[in-house]
Parts: sequence; structure tokens; C-alpha cells
Amino acid sequence: MKIYNFATEPGVITGQENNPDLFIRRTDFSVGYSEVDYHSHPNSYEFYVVLKGKVKFESEDKETVDAISGSLVYFNEAEPHRIVMVDEDVEMLLIKRLGAIKA
Repeated sequence: MKIYNFATEPGVITGQENNPDLFIRRTDFSVGYSEVDYHSHPNSYEFYVVLKGKVKFESEDKETVDAISGSLVYFNEAEPHRIVMVDEDVEMLLIKRLGAIKA
């Protein structure tokens, strides 16, 4: 059993070294951060759990979501996406299911 404190600095919580199937990282972005290009992560499903703040995500088909504290945003395996805007300093957990095989 392990316990993790999300109030600490951003960084990897679990990954290949201690869990071959799951990657969890706390990530923070400041107000005004945005991404110009879409990106995707082959062979992984992504979940963003917003712990604090407000962030807008956009998928390649131009669907957007405004995620606030307590929100969970999910991207399918290799689904292109980007952060459009961070409206309030945001703290998130990025959770990836690794080794996915696209159906």
C-alpha cells in the first residue's frame, strides 16, 4: 500500500518503473497557457482529473469542454487534442492507460 499527496510539486506519481499498465502524473499550468498544435498519444487512453482551476480542451473535430475543479475529461486512444486556454491556474492529474490496442 502507498499513499500519495497531490499537494506536493508536479511530477510522475506512478509509471513504467512501478506499474507497467498505468501512468499518473500531476501537472500544473498557469493562466494563459495554451497549445497551438493538436497532439495525441498512441497506445494510451487519457484521463484528466481537474483538482483546481479552469481549463478548456479541444478535440481535433473542434469539440470543446470547459473543465473545472472536480471534472474528469477523457480522450480515446490516440485522439488528437489540445489545451485551448487555461482560464485559472490549473492543477490536474493525468492518468494514462498504457499499452492500449486500438479497436
